[in-house]
Amino acid sequence: KKQPWRNPRLWPAVLPNLGASITIERLVPEYHKAVDTSEDELARWASQHLNIQIGLGHHKGGWIGASHWIEAVDPTLDLEALLARSEVCTIGIDGGGMDDLLGLAILGRDRVTKRWLLWCSAWVHEVALTRRKAIAEKLRDLEREDALTICKTPTQDLEELIALVKRVHDAGLLPERGGVGLDPEGVAAIVDGLELAGIPSDALASVSQGYKLNGAIKGTERKLFDGSLVHGGQPLMSWCVGNAKTEPRGNAVIVTKAVSGAGKIDPLMATFNAVYLMSLNPAAAKRKSLAGMLARPVMVV
Repeated sequence: KKQPWRNPRLWPAVLPNLGASITIERLVPEYHKAVDTSEDELARWASQHLNIQIGLGHHKGGWIGASHWIEAVDPTLDLEALLARSEVCTIGIDGGGMDDLLGLAILGRDRVTKRWLLWCSAWVHEVALTRRKAIAEKLRDLEREDALTICKTPTQDLEELIALVKRVHDAGLLPERGGVGLDPEGVAAIVDGLELAGIPSDALASVSQGYKLNGAIKGTERKLFDGSLVHGGQPLMSWCVGNAKTEPRGNAVIVTKAVSGAGKIDPLMATFNAVYLMSLNPAAAKRKSLAGMLARPVMVV
């Protein structure tokens, strides 16, 4: 909160290419230009050059849940742990066009503590890095360190997303009805792929967006605040949460891509879809044996 990262004398600690492709003397004028431009530009600059998730720090006009995001980290929580601990899972999917992210959120309910457990992933095509040059380096950084995949083939994102959904389904963790929530717009290829993979149509649910998602947004904020929702602290999600901006809509507060600017939030929107379905208190699905589930090959995304 005291923002020591603003001191150029500390920058060498996070600049491995210092003296090669970058110098402090070159960065200082760029920093002052970002300061004079806007808070959003400063956040982008600090994230790109200093690897600072500043969006979670100042979060001007941002989503309230971001204030409690860091405190909700469970460093032991990855996909394997989530599947092993959960009695039931819901899944949210959100994606835009070819220059957008495709986001996936898997939300489990701990069979002992009833805490909600969150793990996310995302995919992006090379065309997005060409069209969104301001965030291209950030996306490449996230691919190196986290659950973001830059696709090499046109269908890689759909194939890997469907494989993850099928894995949860085959483990017996999806409820019989309404376990996979999707934005009703532009998801025909995903729906077709899921049905071809053996996911029953009853397991799919259309989740209305906009003000109708207000309950899930508020519910996520509350559960982050009281500690009943935890996540693994993925850098991908820290970035998306820091990007999220809110907009009042009548008595509701909405988070939309339109007000979040160039920063991507698709995995967070997928999370809200999963939260909406989990809030319906789905009956615990019939789990398959843990030994059998762990014997399945693990996809690294």
